[in-house]
Amino acid sequence: MIDISKLTAQKAHMIDREIEKVFPKNGLKNLDDAVWYHLGTGGKRLRPILSIVTYEALGGKDQKILPFAASCEILHNWLLIHDDIEDGDEVRRDKPAVWKKYGLAHGINVGDYMAQKVFELILSSDVDNEKKFHLIDSMVKTSIRTAEGQTMDINLRENNSPEEKDYLDMVTDKTAHYLTVCMVGAAVVAEREEIIPKLIKFGSEIGPAFQIADDILDLTVGKGRKEIGRDVKEGKRSILAIHCLGKCSDGEAEKLLKILNKLPEDTTDEEVSEVKRLFEKHGSIDYAREKAEKMKQEALETVKTLPEELHEILEFFADYLISRKR
Repeated sequence: MIDISKLTAQKAHMIDREIEKVFPKNGLKNLDDAVWYHLGTGGKRLRPILSIVTYEALGGKDQKILPFAASCEILHNWLLIHDDIEDGDEVRRDKPAVWKKYGLAHGINVGDYMAQKVFELILSSDVDNEKKFHLIDSMVKTSIRTAEGQTMDINLRENNSPEEKDYLDMVTDKTAHYLTVCMVGAAVVAEREEIIPKLIKFGSEIGPAFQIADDILDLTVGKGRKEIGRDVKEGKRSILAIHCLGKCSDGEAEKLLKILNKLPEDTTDEEVSEVKRLFEKHGSIDYAREKAEKMKQEALETVKTLPEELHEILEFFADYLISRKR
């Protein structure tokens, strides 16, 4: 049985050591220190660890994957920094968000800075130029699709008749691609490009399942922001909201949309609780859990013919992403 705590203990220091090569800890004030502040707020380094263990399962026995794995962590974190700004989130992992601690201008600049370091790390990789091009191309496409997904998310908050397909299209772009790229890069470095289509399909199924699980977490235990239901306050059309709108009465739908369409700072905790009661009444939370589990099973079916060690790793990560408590 794979132990995520043990994996983190074994691999995280390798990733941070690689990251330190491009972000000096005694670097420019309000830039490098802000990067390390954000990285120090927490996070399990899941994406780079997934990249490393995928590479090892494909026969990689050296450290050639480390720069790319570190670039996956930087990609994830600069997206979080900008996501906090776009959503107006003042807290990240129970600490002030970068933009809140350092100011909005620095927050935007720190994210921009980190985005370029993704490619600097890849260029430093000990792989041939053809592989570097493939890795950079994958990251470029991932960044574009993620930005498109974020736009779809923002646009969807203005839609009072959202459909489940709208949500799934959005989360596939916003969440799936930058989870998938971690595995794709490992296959490139390991010279196992023939399995990339299956990894992409796996990611396109487990990514939305992960986001659905994230939506449920936000409404039940929170996501490191010291509040429950932040997504409700931001008016996000989660799969729970979409399912509920399709099941509730006209009066309940009007009430739900009125709450979702309020500004975050004007939405009370009691209103969040009212939304949660509606979700529970109409089975929306259970529906979301069942949907995530179904998508997880479909994802695992996609990769069942991959090498046994890799299949075991992907099964573990799929289970962890869907069933995690935080």
